[in-house]
Amino acid sequence: MEITNIIPRKVLDSRGRWTLELDLVSKKNKYTASVPAGKSRGKYEAKQYDIEKTLRFFPEFKKQLVGKTYSSQDELDDFLIRISGDKKQNYGVDLSLATSIAYSRSKKVKPRGLPTPMFNVINGGLHAGGDLKIQEFMVVPHKLDSYSEKLNAGVSIYHHLREKLEEKYGKSAVNVGDEGGFAPPIKETHDVLELLEIVIGELGLLEKVSISLDCAASSYFEGGKYLIDNKKFSPAEYVDYLSNLASSFHVFSVEDPLEETDFNGFAQFLKGSHSKVVGDDLTVTNVSRLEKAYEHKSINALLVKPNQIGTITETLKAIDYCKKVGWTWIISHRSGETIDSFIADFASGTASPFIKAGAPARGERTAKYNQLLRLEGLL
Repeated sequence: MEITNIIPRKVLDSRGRWTLELDLVSKKNKYTASVPAGKSRGKYEAKQYDIEKTLRFFPEFKKQLVGKTYSSQDELDDFLIRISGDKKQNYGVDLSLATSIAYSRSKKVKPRGLPTPMFNVINGGLHAGGDLKIQEFMVVPHKLDSYSEKLNAGVSIYHHLREKLEEKYGKSAVNVGDEGGFAPPIKETHDVLELLEIVIGELGLLEKVSISLDCAASSYFEGGKYLIDNKKFSPAEYVDYLSNLASSFHVFSVEDPLEETDFNGFAQFLKGSHSKVVGDDLTVTNVSRLEKAYEHKSINALLVKPNQIGTITETLKAIDYCKKVGWTWIISHRSGETIDSFIADFASGTASPFIKAGAPARGERTAKYNQLLRLEGLL
């Protein structure tokens, strides 16, 4: 494919902030991609600039690509890494990722599987304005057979939860956070877990659906202590506290249970955990950080976010590493999303076991879930 032009534009993401969309133009076709932005970002992620700075970098970025021919994804992405830098600091991750995704759309990728969705039904932390410190409470219908059944279970739980929250706390309790999950005035982690199990149980799904947590623990780690549920814990006390909470309920996975530099703390939590322990801010979809996590025995699952690393090729290397060491992996959205359904196609094309795309509500989230329905029809 010879790139004859690249056309950038500003578009709004789901938080009403400007982000980048671009058209990658060849002699015969045009391929479009837009990119998301996270609010809760790991400090080791690739560099993301605001849209105005990104557009200031664009003319120089474009000059290096237009007129050149690329025969494969690897060839293009290697060039993008070379000009952008390992952390994409030269031009920002948005330009490299949007270009990489747009190019990937020029290649036919067959759907190879359907991931189990992890639905964010209650938002806390940086994604909501309440007292809950845990950032995401998800329901995971991993013991149902088809994707359609799993999606239907998530939708049923979401609506039944809405009724319960409205009944107990009033209409304001069903306002939603950044990812479409409800943001009720509940203060304690235990109370949310208890409510979710009641809701799941009343629908007769307790044997089929589990709960997952995204702690994003860096957001409540201050002065060497974890401040959660109106308590202040040392790291060792906090590991015990969180472990006891997780073992008291049907918890399938816990993401970022400790702050983003604590490989040993993660390892301590994993040692006593019956749940999957997922690295996100700890590992940032970066193979060098995955190797360190493997060496410390910190995690047994990885959250995969293409915009943490900046190209499709680097994202695939992270997935390949998971396969090599026997970890599971989860393809993930960001809190500031667009209606681009790329991660649904990517999850299917890589036969990924799980996908996180938020609540089964709001257009930028349902775009991903609906695309998986279409792929289910093809398969």
